[in-house]
Amino acid sequence: MKLDKKPSFLWRLVTAQLILTLTCSGLSPTYAASVTGDVSVEGNSAAIQNIGRAMQSPDARPTNAPTRTTYTQSNIVLPDMGDPGGDSLSRIDERKYGELIMRQIRPDPDYSNDLPIYDYLNQMERRLLQAAKKAQLGGANEQGSGAYNFELFAVKDSSINAFALPGGFIGFHTGLIVNAESDSEVASVMGHETGHVLQRHLARQMDKQATNTMIALAGVLLGALAASRNPQAAAGLMQGGQAVAINNQLSYSRDAEREADRIGFQILDASGYDVNGAPGFFQRLQKATGIMDKGVPSYVRTHPLTIDRIADMQDRARTVPPRNVPTSAEFYFIKARARMEQAGTSSGLYDLKNTFDSLSKQPQAGKQMEGFYGLALIAQRQGKWDQAEADLQQARNLAQKSSAPGSPIQGQSLSLDITASELALARGKNEEALQIAQTALRAYPQSYAAGAAMINAELKLGRTNDAIAWLKARTKSQPNEIVWWGMLSNAYEKANNIPMRHYALGEKYALEGAWPSAIEQLRIARAAGGSDFYQGSSIDARLREMQRQYQDELKENKQLPS
Repeated sequence: MKLDKKPSFLWRLVTAQLILTLTCSGLSPTYAASVTGDVSVEGNSAAIQNIGRAMQSPDARPTNAPTRTTYTQSNIVLPDMGDPGGDSLSRIDERKYGELIMRQIRPDPDYSNDLPIYDYLNQMERRLLQAAKKAQLGGANEQGSGAYNFELFAVKDSSINAFALPGGFIGFHTGLIVNAESDSEVASVMGHETGHVLQRHLARQMDKQATNTMIALAGVLLGALAASRNPQAAAGLMQGGQAVAINNQLSYSRDAEREADRIGFQILDASGYDVNGAPGFFQRLQKATGIMDKGVPSYVRTHPLTIDRIADMQDRARTVPPRNVPTSAEFYFIKARARMEQAGTSSGLYDLKNTFDSLSKQPQAGKQMEGFYGLALIAQRQGKWDQAEADLQQARNLAQKSSAPGSPIQGQSLSLDITASELALARGKNEEALQIAQTALRAYPQSYAAGAAMINAELKLGRTNDAIAWLKARTKSQPNEIVWWGMLSNAYEKANNIPMRHYALGEKYALEGAWPSAIEQLRIARAAGGSDFYQGSSIDARLREMQRQYQDELKENKQLPS
């Protein structure tokens, strides 16, 4: 995570990651704290004792829980720790806290709104979850209010990192995608984070002292991170009797990491990805963090990437027969989009163009595809439509060529079609843009990018009613998706339906955590007139609900450090 950018995002993301203390390994070079001294971790800490009780107690799992797979090697059985022994944090509460955190993260400029990246991550997560359910791994087959509704998102940051939040929200830094070398490597990290969620590691930390422990940990970590910018101010944050809290928290995290490694491996294996993706990727990460860790207090490294962990990954991988898992062409296009997301300034775009140009000249087909597609994205951003279409066609030709039998690359791609639709729309070829988007949506019915491309084309063609009907259905089935509410508000505006425009805009603001603005939009909608009885009643009911949610969130925020 970069610390020299926007403090607002640092606070949102560090609060999410560090107060809840479940990040995947990966530190940016900017973690250059000047604080000295390490905090040792004793084996008899309270957290270790809690884990031991959870592992041994017959009450640690519900009596009706399905049989779960264990990993056996050299006659050693690693137990499934199951659900936490206590009910201090319910699954409903987990989701509530996760949504509260996401409402702080989504408005930040470093939250990625790139829909093909969003599609890529969430399609992969659906594949992993389907495999976890078939393998009956802990928590994957929960029903009703106990089921996790996973949502993955990207953060514009060049550091190698990923993190899990309560309720099934998982964030990926774009740097992790850029530095991965295959789908399986990305999936290995995703499986690890999914293991954190399914094993309820966050809920386990919510014991009777959890609030104080997490606030203490947040204070120390924020102080360490701030030291690179203002050592004197940071020193004040790090003072106090917080060593015991850090000691317990870290020892618990190390056990959680080992368990997440085990569950992640089982998920990766069951889903058909290459299980060597994990040790390969983490070996490179270990080499990188071995340099980055210098000068950083050990308690900042809440999830250390140790040699033992890598050895365990390698040992597990040896038990699985070798499998040839081709990498998708989409992976290379998503890498290009991730580079674009983290490029930032115009000077960064200039450097990135040189990077893409260099990649397009490499001998490997995957690197060539990434290079030409990246050049198409840059030309598109610069309004050079002819150049963009030429580079896009080069990328498409390579993808088609790479999909020949026996190739290490699979040719399917959503990103190519999305970019083609966007380019057609930019050149006034609205019907062509719509046809491309509709074809993509039929091929990928759960795609957000294809749905958005179709709506944009329909609105350009004046098919406002069709767009509204489709978006109303989507907001009903996916009420927590900001992209649909924003597009629905725009569609209502084009239809001159003022009350419903403000209503949809209010829902968008609510999901971003801007409660006062959301409430104001619904008040405008109610006062605008022109809505029918059903619409007016819905607006009134939703306004009361938003006001209640706003008050509840204010109460929740009082429990967090300010």
